[in-house]
Amino acid sequence: MRFQLLNGIQAHRGDRLVPLGDRQQRLLLALLLLAEGQLVTIEQLIEKVWGEPGIRSARRVLSHYASDLRARLGRTASGSPVVPVYDNGYRVVAERDQVDAHRFRDLVKAARPLLGQDDEEATRLLRSALRQWGSDGLLPGEPLLGLPGPGAAGARVRLLEEHRAAVLACLEAELRLGRHAPLVPELQDLVRAWPLDEEATRLLMLAHHRAGRVADALAAYKDLRGRLRDELGNDPGSRVEELQQLILRQDPVLDPPSGAYTLDPSGVNVRSASEIGKNAVRLVTDAVGKGGVGKGGAQTGVSWTRHPAELLELVRTRFADDPDATNALARVEADPVDGAAVTVLERVLVAHLVRDQTFLDDVGRLVEQEKGARANPPSIVADTVKNAVVYHAPVHVSGDFTIS
Repeated sequence: MRFQLLNGIQAHRGDRLVPLGDRQQRLLLALLLLAEGQLVTIEQLIEKVWGEPGIRSARRVLSHYASDLRARLGRTASGSPVVPVYDNGYRVVAERDQVDAHRFRDLVKAARPLLGQDDEEATRLLRSALRQWGSDGLLPGEPLLGLPGPGAAGARVRLLEEHRAAVLACLEAELRLGRHAPLVPELQDLVRAWPLDEEATRLLMLAHHRAGRVADALAAYKDLRGRLRDELGNDPGSRVEELQQLILRQDPVLDPPSGAYTLDPSGVNVRSASEIGKNAVRLVTDAVGKGGVGKGGAQTGVSWTRHPAELLELVRTRFADDPDATNALARVEADPVDGAAVTVLERVLVAHLVRDQTFLDDVGRLVEQEKGARANPPSIVADTVKNAVVYHAPVHVSGDFTIS
């Protein structure tokens, strides 16, 4: 049995979704799961489900909910009921790794002592923790989605606070590792989602500065100050203000860590990586399309040159040790016309391009070669005809030509 709380609320037995009843019954299950195996008294549950003073029939309703959940969830692998019978309260019997919220918390707990000591391992653990939320990138899903009552509201706030703390700790560690350039797109997404969060903007400013984009760093500060004044009547706090002054002075204390991948002051590599990434993703979808028909019958376009296939293989090889990147590519390979999947792949690809100059050069070379091939298509040759047959694509010919 697996339980999902961090992005909606569901239970799965193997591949089968287990129906959990109405909203308040699902709330009871969520509250018991969040209690981490401890007994929750009837009085505590009444307060969390309905608030004070509750409803007259609260005890009877809770008993009905618990009985129904007991029937739906069945027994554990050892044979005991998932929802045992008690006189004065209820609990759920589940291992910690069966509940996404517990997996998240355990991974964060394991990462905390490593921060500043072994940031590489700490960030690996924190990224794994954030993936428990079932969403792409750093933004959370909706914990306890759709559940009513004060207990759900309080748990939702606590979980989102824990998620934010884990995100910021992860980003701080990754900046210490010198990953400032590939973090810029993720931080920009984060600031758009959390426009009043000063720490998110502070980290974006630092990443911009270390990537050689001082103007963008100062623009991020200006945008934050404008939003805070308009919506809260406040100025940014001391940490953000201090960082802005250090950026204005180009203080060396802000320099990337020793040995980090750095960019030239103009930020040219960041911009070229972004442009090359956009074009490269188009070639990847060409290679995946193989004849141009994606999911739903949409045309993806075909190149008869070898460049898209070479690029796809290059990207697969580069992504091999990065589970997030591999997953992003797999989504596009499953459906090359899925716009959301293509957008995620582009962001991941640009992050890899920015931090690996050799990869950037190789991808850029294939992109330019493909551009040249499309701008100056060859006359009819054997490869053209062969590829037309393989892809079942028509051959369009104009002008004079000779067949020999």
